[in-house]
Amino acid sequence: MALPKDIEKIKKQATVFVIFGATGNLAQKKLFPALFALFKSNLLPKQLKIIATSRTEHTTLKFQEITEKSLASEDTKNWQEFFQTIEFISSDIAENKNIEKITKRLSEIEKEAGACIKVILYLAIAPTIYEAALKNIGQNKLNFGCLIHKNKSRVVVEKPFGYDFASSQRLNSQIAQIFEKEQIFRIDHFLGKETVQNILAFRFGNEIFEPVLNNDYVDNIQITFTEYGGIDKRGAFYDQAGALRDVVQNHLFQLLAIATMEEPQSFGHEDFRQRRIEIIKSIKKIEKNDVEKYTVRAQYGGYRNEENVDRNSQTETYALVKLFLDNKRWQNVPIYIRTGKKLASDVASIIYSFKEVKHKVFENFWQNPQPNHITIQIKPAEGIGIRLVAKKPGLTTALEPVDMEFCYRRSFDVPQPDAYERLLMDVILGDQTLFIGEVGASWKVIDPIREAWDAGKPPLATYKPGSWGPQEADQFMMREGHVWLAPYLTICKI
Repeated sequence: MALPKDIEKIKKQATVFVIFGATGNLAQKKLFPALFALFKSNLLPKQLKIIATSRTEHTTLKFQEITEKSLASEDTKNWQEFFQTIEFISSDIAENKNIEKITKRLSEIEKEAGACIKVILYLAIAPTIYEAALKNIGQNKLNFGCLIHKNKSRVVVEKPFGYDFASSQRLNSQIAQIFEKEQIFRIDHFLGKETVQNILAFRFGNEIFEPVLNNDYVDNIQITFTEYGGIDKRGAFYDQAGALRDVVQNHLFQLLAIATMEEPQSFGHEDFRQRRIEIIKSIKKIEKNDVEKYTVRAQYGGYRNEENVDRNSQTETYALVKLFLDNKRWQNVPIYIRTGKKLASDVASIIYSFKEVKHKVFENFWQNPQPNHITIQIKPAEGIGIRLVAKKPGLTTALEPVDMEFCYRRSFDVPQPDAYERLLMDVILGDQTLFIGEVGASWKVIDPIREAWDAGKPPLATYKPGSWGPQEADQFMMREGHVWLAPYLTICKI
């Protein structure tokens, strides 16, 4: 989290959040709970206003009642105080309707504050209307922030940023015409998670691990992001996006970058971003004709019956991609990334699986080898585990695998901030360290895969909800001479 001096700086600056799409799933489930948690911890500006806006016709009171229910909080006293910071204005940012009401209200708040206010525009809207929204933000001069232009506004954009390389470049060009670099915050909430940041501490703060995390010792890397739930009520969006665009292009590529990047000169945002971008640019692109050899796509049974989903949909809810990095450290090390909905569990993890060396003195053990591996678990509970082998008690020299694990919640008696809490604090401070910079490079990797999948190669497989995915994914690994390692830690399951 921010340093004490940063928190004092935050408290002194009059700030207004303008949340577009305030009645949507993201705002109600993530943004308002995070803002409420920060408010209760006394970490937000003393002069704070939240302008909630969406196409829905609500009074401020009605919107506050809806939001209170979504928070599911029994903290009535704090809610009543937080309640006073929120007001609702009905508008349509894509159609440029009632935006003048927002600009008028910002002017009034500035006069009330008696100072230049910090304006944060949060686009919690469908990515399909980003282009129209950005155009109208510029047209209404919301990018300038306060009236006297001494405090430029900031814009927060959710993933996915575009739907292919060409659209991402159009958005980049458009947003660059309206906002300067330091005003733009492309958010991926995974970068705000405690364990994702602890990957850096684990790698670069422990001399016993970093020297062996390379192609001399690591056999393969497995990155997993699975969800127990389905698409919820996001059918209209998800059926256009699919797992490849929705998760692989952003979440998993960012995890891949952090798991394999070189040590930055500092953890300042420029150095940290640059190291991540280097990795994304080093991903070897899969030629369209080779996509079938490197990927598996599948859809869970019953997906086509979901609300707002095409009854003949070919959209994947499961994606597996095998990648390689074209750099010295990771040359020829296969990296398997997989994601899916309605799977056996909610899990996100990175596993470094080490090469097996057949020591003759333990010949009996190698009849059923168990590779050493390091598991970094991000969800459901954050922790790190190491798989070792040890001698089994007894008169024989029999070896068995054992696990050494720890969970952050058990080792540190300190509550962990939610990812959105951390990232919202960083937006207020203007710290871009944990935000995404370049996105074009990742789309260059995704586009050939997407084109092949749209052409039906490989065929769309199916899988049973509650399983770990399609049989084709297991068969894929068998052909590779590998198996899926358990993507979770035994003592950190909940």
